[in-house]
Order: sequence, then C-alpha cells, then structure tokens
Amino acid sequence: MSAFFSTLSCCWFWLLLGVLIGWLLNRWLCKCCANTNHTAPTPATKPDTTSPAKIADIPTSAAVTSSAAKPAPKPATKAKATPKPAEKIASTAVAIDIATAKAAGFSIKNANDLTVVEGIGPKISELFKDNGIKTFAELAVQTVPQLRAILDKGGARYRIANPSTWAKQAALASANKWAELKKLQDELSGGVKK
Repeated sequence: MSAFFSTLSCCWFWLLLGVLIGWLLNRWLCKCCANTNHTAPTPATKPDTTSPAKIADIPTSAAVTSSAAKPAPKPATKAKATPKPAEKIASTAVAIDIATAKAAGFSIKNANDLTVVEGIGPKISELFKDNGIKTFAELAVQTVPQLRAILDKGGARYRIANPSTWAKQAALASANKWAELKKLQDELSGGVKK
C-alpha cells in the first residue's frame, strides 16, 4: 500500500512541476512579445511649414518650393453606381414577351412570374413579393446581400437557397433575352453554377 502512495505522490510532483514551468514560460513569452517595439503605424502627417522654427526640421523631400504653392487637385473619383428605386424601374421596364418566353421553353404564367428564375420557387417568389420585389426588373437591381437578408427574414427554411445568380437571370428576363437566359440556366443547377 505504501508503494501505491509513493507512486501517486511522485505523479503529483511532476504534474505540479509541469504546471509551474508552463506558467513561467507563458509569463516570460508574454513579456518578451509585449516589449518588442511593435507599435501601430501612425498616419503620415503633413509637416508644419508655417512656423519658421519648424521649417529646418522638415525633410527636403517634403519642403515646399514656392510660398504660393497650390495644393494638388484631388483625383476625380468615380461615383458608385447606386441601384435605381424600384418604382422608376417598373415604369421604364420593357414589356415581358410571354410568347417568346414560351417559345424558348419557359412555362411562364404571367409577365412577372419570378419562378422562371432558376432557384426561385413559389414560396420564395411569394416572399419576395411580400418584400416589394414584384417584377424581374426589381429583382435585377438587388444585390446578393439584399436578397440574402430577405431570405433570412423569411426563416430557416430559406437558408439553403443561393441567390448568387438570381439578379443576372432576372435582368435577362426583364430584357426579353430568353434564349440567353435558357443558355445560362443550362449551366446552372438550382440557380448555382454546376
């Protein structure tokens, strides 16, 4: 019995020694990492050229050569394309040619049957209509995050749906490019590239 206790006390000794060494190494590594001069880069500041005392401290590459120097014009930035409001799109949209759609092989029920878009079934179509997306043109201007937000708001049953190609498909449908839409859908499986 005493051999058992001596073996057990030996194990506890090594366990405590390992914990102590690990703790000491952790503290030492934390201090080493904290003491290195890893400071966050500071943004470059414009040198103060108004004070005569500070002019001598300015590097020659940053010195102003003329006292009446004009600031460089800012480069023209391209304005971000913002989607048009749905009301304007609906009024300028091309009329959907149902006969051409049926000739291309689509079983379209009405002019804005969103179930034509591969990946959108009757329930998702109803969900979109409840959220103000009633036409192909309105669906075409939506972004993937906007469509995902509507699907998430609809509940867990819509999480499996992938809206990555829905806007593109709707744009083709709203422009009556039914042959191109059919070609695109042949490359898709459930609205996602195969």
